[in-house]
Amino acid sequence: MWLLIISIVAGALAIIIRPFATFAKFAYPNAKFESIGNPFVYETNLQRYLDLSDLQQFIDQLNTQKDYNISETITSRIQTELDQQFVNTIHMMEQDSTKKMQPFFNTYLQLIDANLLKTALKQHITEDHIDETLSDHAVSPTIKKHLLILSKTDSEDVPTVLNQLQYPDYITSLITAEEKKFSSFALDAAVDKLFITQLKNSKVPYKCNEAKDIFIKRMIDIRTIKHLLRAKHLSYDADHCKQLLIDEGYELAFWKQEDLCTAENTTDFINKLEGTQYYKSLKNKLDQDISQTESVQPYTDAIDLFWLHLVRNISTAHYSTMGPSLRFLEYKRIEIRNLKIIAKGIAEKMPSTLISPLLITEEAA
Repeated sequence: MWLLIISIVAGALAIIIRPFATFAKFAYPNAKFESIGNPFVYETNLQRYLDLSDLQQFIDQLNTQKDYNISETITSRIQTELDQQFVNTIHMMEQDSTKKMQPFFNTYLQLIDANLLKTALKQHITEDHIDETLSDHAVSPTIKKHLLILSKTDSEDVPTVLNQLQYPDYITSLITAEEKKFSSFALDAAVDKLFITQLKNSKVPYKCNEAKDIFIKRMIDIRTIKHLLRAKHLSYDADHCKQLLIDEGYELAFWKQEDLCTAENTTDFINKLEGTQYYKSLKNKLDQDISQTESVQPYTDAIDLFWLHLVRNISTAHYSTMGPSLRFLEYKRIEIRNLKIIAKGIAEKMPSTLISPLLITEEAA
């Protein structure tokens, strides 16, 4: 009898304590990430870098900041070091977080390598070979290994090797398609779909699935909007646009995505987003854009800025679990992007008035 009572009490306590155990595991990393902060998403903090006259001043100023140690003086190498800083941040986050977050961070590293895989597959299609040096730039051990294998594979055997490496049919079918049916944009979307699906399926600690699922579905919405904006800017028809769809998102269900594919142009596309949270940012940018024809970059930048707003909301709603980690991660990615743009602008002697509009910034709280 007493054993039964003890077992019941122990089981009840386990159920009650489990969420608090998860919260405790995130207390230290969340506090650390908050203390480090993300100063380079705020315009006021970036302004003093915009006013610098040469790269050495930029390097000296940046190296006074915690976690930055730039040693290169050539623009391209500075940008490579900044990219590595982002990777170092992910490794730091992985080390400071519970081990149950490791699958998520490992998969995120693969997402960073998406552009390398896209490049490799396009090289295979257009040049019948894959550059061996691509693997040198990969940050994910898995993608590094895959790129090295593919670079040493005979062109006609690449589809077979991709299958052996468990790449999905929607990728292998694109690289074996007839030339007239091949779409570079569709390949980009397929690779995005691959890694976002893997991120979606990655294991996270108890009580973290909701935050992760919202994060992934919002990411799908953002990527879908950016893919379709570029497609409509190039006058792609609905059938071509449907090849760019990744998965069902948070606000953009499949039926909505297919409706967006029927838009006649970028203006019509933005108007079709009315009723979603993404509409206001893009409509404001549309109203400011006089030409509406030159580039979609202002619109993709506007949606990236709104992405920060969404991630901040996820962080607030899930502050006791992985919310702050997601915010710190995505804000760091934008920080690195901003610093790379400033470095390039300074190197090319661009005035700050031309560099500033290219940055993704928000007002300090």
